[in-house]
Amino acid sequence: MPATNLRQATEQFQRQLITQALDHSQGNWAAAARQLGTDRANVMRMAKRLGIQVVKTVV
Repeated sequence: MPATNLRQATEQFQRQLITQALDHSQGNWAAAARQLGTDRANVMRMAKRLGIQVVKTVV
């Protein structure tokens, strides 16, 4: 089992939850925040801290 401290494990878990919510909501930050039970600004702040970005393309 790799040596992981509590902070690393928490960040990994947060990253996973936010990424899944964004995938489920097709990159919609407000919908992802509702799914996570928090507000959009908080999710965006956490995502920035965790290095999560959403890239949208125009077809």
